[in-house]
Amino acid sequence: MSIMKGRIARQKVSAKTQTNIKFGLAGVLMKGKVKGLLIAGCLIGELMGNALPALAQSADDSAPQPNLVKPGAAPSSGRVGPLAPMADRLAQDGITFHAISLDFFLVNPSSGLAPGHTQNSLYNILGVDVDLSKRAGLHGSSLHYETTLFAFNKNLSYLSQVGDSLLGYEATFNKEAGVISVATFEQKAFNDRLDIEVGRTHPNRYYGIPLCQSLDSCFQDIFYYNAGFTSPQYSVWGGNVSYQTTKSLYAEAGVFSTDSNAHLIGYDITREDITGAVGMAEVGYKTDFTTEAYPARFSLTAFVNTSPHPDYNFAAALNPSSTVNRNGTSGAVIQAQKVVWRADGGATRNPSPTSIAIYGSFGQAFDSTSQIQSDLYVGATLQSPFVGRPADRFGVKFNWERLNPNYVNYLNEANFVSGGTGNLSIGNEYVFEANAHIQLPGGLAFEPVVQYAINPNSFYNPSTASRPRSGVFVVGTLVIPVGTLLGLQPNSP
Repeated sequence: MSIMKGRIARQKVSAKTQTNIKFGLAGVLMKGKVKGLLIAGCLIGELMGNALPALAQSADDSAPQPNLVKPGAAPSSGRVGPLAPMADRLAQDGITFHAISLDFFLVNPSSGLAPGHTQNSLYNILGVDVDLSKRAGLHGSSLHYETTLFAFNKNLSYLSQVGDSLLGYEATFNKEAGVISVATFEQKAFNDRLDIEVGRTHPNRYYGIPLCQSLDSCFQDIFYYNAGFTSPQYSVWGGNVSYQTTKSLYAEAGVFSTDSNAHLIGYDITREDITGAVGMAEVGYKTDFTTEAYPARFSLTAFVNTSPHPDYNFAAALNPSSTVNRNGTSGAVIQAQKVVWRADGGATRNPSPTSIAIYGSFGQAFDSTSQIQSDLYVGATLQSPFVGRPADRFGVKFNWERLNPNYVNYLNEANFVSGGTGNLSIGNEYVFEANAHIQLPGGLAFEPVVQYAINPNSFYNPSTASRPRSGVFVVGTLVIPVGTLLGLQPNSP
């Protein structure tokens, strides 16, 4: 089970910031990142080439012409930008493009094993969806592809400098230039109530959807450490089946491969090291402001991970060669969110009212040999606090994590063997957080996160003589809606 993970929002993130950007299935089995990029480029060229004759045919007196559209005037599709006319025509043919860039900047001013370091990584996420009902007459079928290109990667040693399983997990670890994020075939049926998706995907796109609306700091440790999730942009083989029993109730189940080599494969999926599989199942309930004045979400998720994992304990620290691998781990996560206050009292129909939502997530391991035993976070979010700024939100969160007692013994003894005191006072960690999502001009957004950690651990650097320090950890995420700015996708309502 991999513990080295890169970061985007650990999620599907909230609807305002999460983008599933897809580029077609071509090139999935090609070796090497250069071939993967070339195939994606060829696909785009072919799609655009197919669309050009149709664009020319539509150039009559009634069709909107790029040179005649008044500045700032939006087409009926909601797309505005230099590529909007082309994107509108392609959308009519069932081809929709997406693009977004996310820049993560992190600093640990006073926390972790070696305070005072920074890290940065830029995620460029590009892709396309193809509606096969329009392209090939296959009702309810579609193809999805998504690729993530990494840039401005700074300080790949940041994990060992922070060390901690909570704070450190927010760091990025992207060694390759790019990666396949999604390459799936999707089939819907029964008025879209049944949804089946198979191919290269990620369980975080379906299960335990984060509730705290912060791209980088909202994740459930039980999923990523115990269930064996990779970072969401690093796809694995998998399939998922979901069924919407009512407008609010759903159930789903899926199976996904676990890969201990995820951050090293780039576009060459033959380099994967598949160690097992994780089976997921979830039941849930969800509403929103379009259907309910005070919407709520609830989910119960269970998993079984068949991959072997090392049983780190006191003896393993003294003699690493004696470390025993255990087969399989399991656990469950329960999550809930509820809007508890609205400034208008719920008397008006408003998709983004000024409101307060409270939320919580609790995960528990069902075995005693996985590193994380329990993880709990609770918080509150003030949504749309200012008139005319529906996307703004401000929140607070508290996170508690408990390590497996055997793993605490391992970290203490590893510290002692390395020349430390051997008494790290770890096991229960507490993180207090303030976060925000602030809309900027041009459709950009900024997400600052400030945390204070008490009793952090040395999870990512166990063989250290240093003692992890309680202190401040800061994350800043810049959201750049590239697809919206270019006119490839509609403006958010």
